[in-house]
Order: sequence, then C-alpha cells, then structure tokens
Amino acid sequence: MIKIRHVGLVTKNLKESMRFWKKYLKFNIKKEMNENGDLIDKIMLYKNANVQTYKLKDTNNNLLELLYFKNSPKTKNLKIKPYTNGFTHISVTVKNINKTYDFLKSKKVKFNSKPEKSADGNVMMTYCKTPEGAYLELVQDLKK
Repeated sequence: MIKIRHVGLVTKNLKESMRFWKKYLKFNIKKEMNENGDLIDKIMLYKNANVQTYKLKDTNNNLLELLYFKNSPKTKNLKIKPYTNGFTHISVTVKNINKTYDFLKSKKVKFNSKPEKSADGNVMMTYCKTPEGAYLELVQDLKK
C-alpha cells in the first residue's frame, strides 16, 4: 500500500452534507462527476446506478468523497455506533478543539461528549455525528 487515497461517504441529503463538510469543516470541491454505466453498476452492485460524486479536499490535501445516488436504492438506515464492527469513524486533527466544538454545537451538530483529554494525556478528543450517520472524531494534539 502506498497511502489511503480517500474516504467515501454516501449521503441521502446532499445539501446538508455539503454544508457540513464545506462550510463547517472548510473542505473544497476538487472534482465533481456524474457516474453511471456498466462499470459503476459492477462496482456498486446496483443496476442502473446513477451517482453524483464529489471529491472534497481540505487544506492538507486530504480527500473525502461524497456519493449521492440520484436513484437511491431502498435500503435500511444503518445504526452505526462507535463500537459497531467495521469502519465507524473518520478522525481529523484540529487546531483548537474547544473552538471547533463550540462552533459545530452552535450549528446543531450532535456530540457524544464534550472534548476530553485522552487516557495518555497526549490529545483532547470528542466524537460527533456526521449528516451521513457516521462519526467524526475531532482531535487536538497537546504540546507537552
């Protein structure tokens, strides 16, 4: 493996997801595509898939891919918990966790707790819910 290329999140509410990732967390659109046809059908295991994809980039060139299915298949909403098997969260490092927490809280973002110091004392951290139903871990490195 060379590196992690991007993280993909499927959204049912594109407007809400874009507000969260672009306006609140300062990601910018790097690339936008409408994807359909045989290849995307095979990859997604969904016949006649019609998906709008947005590659979002932050100031450190980290990539997040938002996928919005224009003809979304009928599926049950997964109830992801921090302890669910499989991928459960994305973790980002922030400069000032309390400022970020207060800002997101003012935008009605739901948090599991206030920022707390980690067991080893190296970071402050907290989890919040993303519009897609996943968790975002906010971490601030503490200088010793």
